[in-house]
Amino acid sequence: MLAPITRIILYVRNVDKTAEFYQRVFELKVIGTPEKGWIELGGGGCNLALHQAAKTAGFRRAAAKIVFGVKDVSKARALLERRGLKLGVIHRSPHSTFCNGKDPEGNHLSISSRGVLSSGLVSPLG
Repeated sequence: MLAPITRIILYVRNVDKTAEFYQRVFELKVIGTPEKGWIELGGGGCNLALHQAAKTAGFRRAAAKIVFGVKDVSKARALLERRGLKLGVIHRSPHSTFCNGKDPEGNHLSISSRGVLSSGLVSPLG
């Protein structure tokens, strides 16, 4: 690997509202000092940076999805839905179980078991 992934940047209309969502639903913590139009949240091995989308440019949704690794998708789905996240149906394949949702800005996210068991990662979401 040439360089590890250190963050995912999402361009959003409302940085504070989107940060509150990821803090409340996934318990991510603010990293460093927030700046005007920028909040970075610790996500374990990869941080999530929320960046104010330019108001003068047409807002265009990037083709991105944030994947949160969990051992038990059903258990994690139930907990996250109690926290206000609407998730789709659970999909099962030979390699993983997952379901998809969206944050308040319409960015795609997923909870998935892919690689969690084999990597030895332990998730508090099951």
